[in-house]
Amino acid sequence: LSGNQYYPCAGPCTEMCLLEASAQSMNDTASGREILSGVAAAKGVVTDKTTGMEARMMGEVARATAGMEISEVNKIISKLVPLYEKNYASAPAGKTFQECYDVKTITPTEEYVQVYNSARRQLEDLGLVF
Repeated sequence: LSGNQYYPCAGPCTEMCLLEASAQSMNDTASGREILSGVAAAKGVVTDKTTGMEARMMGEVARATAGMEISEVNKIISKLVPLYEKNYASAPAGKTFQECYDVKTITPTEEYVQVYNSARRQLEDLGLVF
């Protein structure tokens, strides 16, 4: 089986992080990767900079991409990547898990839900149907 872990440059609670994960999820799904194992934001090297919201985006995008024609996926990705690639060298650090979630209930903050919904709307505007 072929699997992949995602390491976006941007940190959690940023649109860039979610869009990076989305592009990789679309690519992996369209090319037949069997396992999408998760997302480690901030390149996976910063303590407390990963949350479940990144993996949620990965999964929702994979599900939306499944069954699409590769040519359609490529059209979306070719518009998606330019939205963030210019920021690789100065990717937003994002927030820690404790800033992104209510740690007592393990639910995302309203701020992160809004960031998530904004990233999802951008994907919909590019043609991804959830």
